[in-house]
Formats: sequence, structure tokens, C-alpha cells
Amino acid sequence: MKKRSLVLILIVFCLSATSCFDLIQKAGEATSSGMDSSESTSASNYVTVGVDGSFQVDLPRHMKSTSELNDEAVLQYANIFKDTYFIVIQENKSEYVELFKQFGEYNTELSVIENYKNSQKELFKEGIVNARIQEYGLNSINNYAARQLKVLGEVDGTQIAYVVAFIEGDDDIFMLMNWTAKEKFNKFENSFEYINGTFKLMDL
Repeated sequence: MKKRSLVLILIVFCLSATSCFDLIQKAGEATSSGMDSSESTSASNYVTVGVDGSFQVDLPRHMKSTSELNDEAVLQYANIFKDTYFIVIQENKSEYVELFKQFGEYNTELSVIENYKNSQKELFKEGIVNARIQEYGLNSINNYAARQLKVLGEVDGTQIAYVVAFIEGDDDIFMLMNWTAKEKFNKFENSFEYINGTFKLMDL
């Protein structure tokens, strides 16, 4: 993990939200039909994608690979018409711990994943206007130490809602970010949770 990567997580996090809404404006407004019904969490509506030799995750078939959301992401998918977005940030665990200890921002009484979650929560609070953060009380995903947050707030004048998971592997820490416009969150929240719950590390 480069120092630049950690410092810029907040910056690219905000830019990613801005970029996706710019894309929406260019593509035209999505239809509002079906806004009240939740997105399906049937496994048949999802396809497994990932990074070879690292991890895999199931995403809705309607989402397509993109490179427009976040320069630091190792995986990113979107559907601009449904207004749904997903990225994965991958950090080297030992380098994260070393760097944050160096700056006095690491609590040795807490686990690595708890420290990582707390550091990202602080970045969300700084980067999102009127940020409201709720913890799901989740402790693991597929037997990996994990945490999950719901984040609501305003970025560049737009109300956005995120479901963010932090997952700890043997060598790396992963941040999975799903987001949409706040008014569509009820439709997609269950789907976002389902996506995070399918994350698996690949056996080398």
C-alpha cells in the first residue's frame, strides 16, 4: 500500500461520486418505474466477477465493467441507468498498519479490521456533508473478519447513500463500496448487502 493511496482514498471517494452523477447527466435520467420495489437478490440475477488470483464477488448482471469511477479501484462496475455503482479498493495490510502506527493513528488494543473501519469512518465524516453513519453489527463475511457501514450524506450537492464493507484477508484489506442516489437506496440496499456477502478470497 502506497502512502499516496491511503491519503487519496477520501479524495477519490468523493470524485467517484461526482463522476458517476456526471455520467448520469450525460446519459439522461433513468426511468422511475419500479422505484418502490427492491432489487432482486436471487442468485440467478448475479454473475461472479473478480480479480484473478485475488478475490471474487457476485454482481448484478445488469452492471458493466467500467474504468470511470475511481483510479485507485482494482474492480469497478456500474449501471448509470439504474444509478448503481460498485468499486473495490485493495490495501496491503502490513503496510497499512505500519503507516498508521507511524502517524499515531493506530489503536493496538483493537483488531486490524476495526482500526481500518474507524479510519475510514473519519474520512467519510470529513468528506461528506451531514454524514450519517450506521454500523450493521456485522463481524464476518464468509469467515473473514469484516465490518459494514451504511453512509448517508451529501457530496457536491447530491444526496448519496453507500453500503461499505471492510474485509480482512491474510495479506490485504479490502473496501467494497456500493452506492446510489439517496432516494433510490431503499430499492437497492438489500442488493448491496447481498453483493458484499458474496465476497471470497481466491485460493492461490
